Amino acid sequence: MLDDRRTKRAHAPLLALEYYLDAERSRSGASAVGIFVDDEPLVTSASDARERAALAALVADRDNAERDLYLLPMKVGGGVMSLASIDARVRSLSAVERSVMRILAG
Repeated sequence: MLDDRRTKRAHAPLLALEYYLDAERSRSGASAVGIFVDDEPLVTSASDARERAALAALVADRDNAERDLYLLPMKVGGGVMSLASIDARVRSLSAVERSVMRILAG
């Protein structure tokens, strides 16, 4: 049996994705991690509205970012999303892509 590292479980895909991004944020040391579609947040790891707003504002105005913003294109299914993180990069974009596809597939 595989070792399951999840500390929280969710049957709804977006909630599961939020839990995954929170774990990825913790592993990478980022302040927040989010997935964006056309610069609009789909889901984020930010724990409060202020941090969610800060992440969305940084993505929207990335040329004038006051904090370190890492914005990477991510291929999921047939579409392209963006993975954003504040203050630190995620450890592996390909691992995040695989996990997001698995979570969204249900």
